[in-house]
Amino acid sequence: MAERDLPRSVGKILQKVAGTASGLACTREPVRIISHYDADGLCAGGILSIACLRRGIPFRTSIVHGLEASVINELAAHPHDWVLFSDLGSGALDLVERLEGRTVVIDHHRPLRESKSVVQLNCHLWGIDGAFEACASTLALMMAVALDDANWDMAGVAVAGAIGDRQHTGGMRGLNAEVLSAAQDGGHLRTRKGLALEGPTLGAALAECNEPFFTGISGNPQGAARMAEAAGLSPEASLGELDGPDVSALASLLVLRLLRQGVPEEFASGVMADRHWMPGRDADSNELSAVVNACGRLGREDVGLAAAMGGREALAEAREVRREYRARIMKGMLEIQAKGVQKRANLQYFYTDNAQIAGAFAALVMNYLFPGPLPTISLAREGDSMKVSARGTRGLIARGLDLAEACRKAATATGGDGGGHNIASGATIPLGSEMAFLDALDKAVGQQLAGGSR
Repeated sequence: MAERDLPRSVGKILQKVAGTASGLACTREPVRIISHYDADGLCAGGILSIACLRRGIPFRTSIVHGLEASVINELAAHPHDWVLFSDLGSGALDLVERLEGRTVVIDHHRPLRESKSVVQLNCHLWGIDGAFEACASTLALMMAVALDDANWDMAGVAVAGAIGDRQHTGGMRGLNAEVLSAAQDGGHLRTRKGLALEGPTLGAALAECNEPFFTGISGNPQGAARMAEAAGLSPEASLGELDGPDVSALASLLVLRLLRQGVPEEFASGVMADRHWMPGRDADSNELSAVVNACGRLGREDVGLAAAMGGREALAEAREVRREYRARIMKGMLEIQAKGVQKRANLQYFYTDNAQIAGAFAALVMNYLFPGPLPTISLAREGDSMKVSARGTRGLIARGLDLAEACRKAATATGGDGGGHNIASGATIPLGSEMAFLDALDKAVGQQLAGGSR
């Protein structure tokens, strides 16, 4: 793609990563790639892996759930000339700086600080918001394109990573939007509107849909059938049979249903979604994001990485993993709906038995099940610790919410650690300290929303 055709931010970032890419291109020593296990991390890891493969750079990719000391110790015990971290690292610079050789962090989480020994390709350092405007996958694509312009064909994988981090809600912004636009102009993506439904029949698609989550319809085949019939459609119709007027009528009813649930307009409008088709792949970016995310959450990171890298057999296996994941999500959502949530002055919270998908529950509960003006916190036991996932909204961020800072402060006060993005964060705290943590978090959030964070 000619440089003059590139959007402004893309061109600037390609210049910033060019030196690192040039050095990487010259190595013939094995490169270690360490990436996060969520959809964005798996897509970023897949992009970097394919970029190295095409360039003839030997590599080994590992997927981790967090950047613990054990990960750094293993890397230190088996040194490499190049270590690439993606979707993690900027929040753990004290650990990362212990490594010898060339260490590169490709991350969109807010960095603790700048580093003299670690190359941080972090969007925050370039004035780009990593919570809304860039993800690890779009940054990894910049590195890949700097290695070879032909790697623009992985733009759909980068978009899948952004979708996995929910950065598409309300429309792509910043670097994400520029990558999408450049990919469309270059013929690497084709975008069209479609219903955010999947299934063999309309009735099944409505009953199995968990995002959006329709109360009385999701997990309820009878309610799903009634909704289809209210739109003048047969529950047994296939989605492919629906014409434009059918889609419009159904979408209008579903949006109204969500609005009556109290769902904010930005999420209710998600009934109709942009779907980004990738030429040469048997999936669009939306589906790739969903299946890769399911693999990461259910411990099948190897399958998710292979699917992100374009493996057809892996994609078929990842689709099966996603079916299991969707069933778990539906079961959990119906249980939370029945039990309700607990509320503090400045947050709402609930417990779940599944730590691997606690963050997904927090987002879905906040956006669809118990929407409102409060950040939503999920708590799940994981061994001898309690895993916390916290989610906010753009409206709350505009009022001063910073969940990364609030979770870090509350976790530190209770003997744990936390961090992340202002809109989506988490923590790990000692078992039994959750009430003290919630007290501290409620106070911190209250101060932020009152404009008195300190």
